[in-house]
Amino acid sequence: MENNQELTALLILPLLGSLLSWFIPKASQRLYALLVSFLQLATGIYIASHANFTKGGGLEQTLPWLSDLGIQLQLRLDSTSVWFVLLSGFVSFVVLGLKGSWYRKQARLFTSLSFFLIFAMNTAFLSTNLIVFYLAYEAVFIPMILMVGIWGTNAKATSVFRFFLMSFFGSILMLVSIFYLSYLSFLKTGNLSTNLDDLMKLSADSNISLSLCFVGFLLAFAIKVPLFPFHGWLKEVYVNAPTPATIWMSSLLSKLGVFGFIRFIGPLFMPTFVEYQGVLLALAAFSVIYAAFLAIQEKNPKSLLAYSSISHLGFVMLGVFSLSDAGRTSAIVLSVSHGLTSAVLFYLYDLIEVRKEGISMDRYSGMARQYPILFVCLFIGVLASLSLPGTFNFVGEFLVMLHAYPVSALCTILSGIGVILGSVYMLKFYQRIGFGKSEEMTSTADIHGFDLIVVMVILAIIIYFGFQPSIFLGGVDNV
Repeated sequence: MENNQELTALLILPLLGSLLSWFIPKASQRLYALLVSFLQLATGIYIASHANFTKGGGLEQTLPWLSDLGIQLQLRLDSTSVWFVLLSGFVSFVVLGLKGSWYRKQARLFTSLSFFLIFAMNTAFLSTNLIVFYLAYEAVFIPMILMVGIWGTNAKATSVFRFFLMSFFGSILMLVSIFYLSYLSFLKTGNLSTNLDDLMKLSADSNISLSLCFVGFLLAFAIKVPLFPFHGWLKEVYVNAPTPATIWMSSLLSKLGVFGFIRFIGPLFMPTFVEYQGVLLALAAFSVIYAAFLAIQEKNPKSLLAYSSISHLGFVMLGVFSLSDAGRTSAIVLSVSHGLTSAVLFYLYDLIEVRKEGISMDRYSGMARQYPILFVCLFIGVLASLSLPGTFNFVGEFLVMLHAYPVSALCTILSGIGVILGSVYMLKFYQRIGFGKSEEMTSTADIHGFDLIVVMVILAIIIYFGFQPSIFLGGVDNV
């Protein structure tokens, strides 16, 4: 690992962006948010382009904090975290470009919360100190809860309560597990430490049982993904949250759970992980199919997209639970592709809702004839969600099934059924919204300007990496 002093820029930039947003005029908040988020993305690309991620390489930076308690700000940008950090920068730029009530109602607060969220997510993705990771992991809830509570719709109070309760339950168990691991490390070495590299030595000691700690971390990350049966909070939050919060939750916050499994549970609890591998693979396969059936029955398009997200994340976890380097690599590839596809689908659906409110899967809306460009873009997004060959999702799901099959042929085949079910609900989604008798619309303008550019860029990336995924397969060689 190469020592690098630039990693803190990925934390300082969004934190300064959050603070300075209070001094920017309300009318300029969207432009300000776009400029700072673009600078954040460009900084991430610049730092990543100067690092060598092959053979376990990367960048590290350590800053003193509470050294006597074994707590330091230890940052690591390697072949695992780099893709999540870049995904965070790109999706945040897309989200902050959306127009909506969040820029008309308390714009400064929305911009400030958005950059604080980016700061917390980057801290979590980069940190290898478990206490720092936990603090960042918890800090993510603050802006998300406020966004749902302030800009959400309908039963937002109930949604916020369920979201907080489920997340807090899992987080507390993880915190207790971190304290216990630190205590065991102190007994063994005489020094307090919450550094991942130090705590990994505990798993090599056959005399120490870490099963309960494994369960604590497992529940925290399974709720965040979410993995069946910990998905109960998701539907109401996705539906009632404003579109920026929905995109962040689907494209990024769920990836905190995936990242946690790869970064922490694997290295810390591999013997226990292997012991429960069969059960976890079964849960991942069941998540794929169960969420797909829920999506088929949904009448609310936004709920359908939410359950679709759970189904695809089940595929991601299938790769993680294969417990091989190749399987984890494929899970990272699918995480990035799902993040991009989910972002463009929710982005496009927000543009559709602006043109017609109250869309239901019970009836045909007939919007494709009035908005042909918008629905061509949506069709490409739907095909990407279906993992059509030539799209980024296909690469991820194919690699996951390829590497999961030798471990569990049954779970892989069952998960493959989810691809077929996905075709059913996504084509139904497109057909009901796009075709049938045209109804009165709020806006007559087709997608254009900034929205069209953003959507075209995302779709171009999805198609490009569908044919050229070598940067991921070559750059994620050691997770």
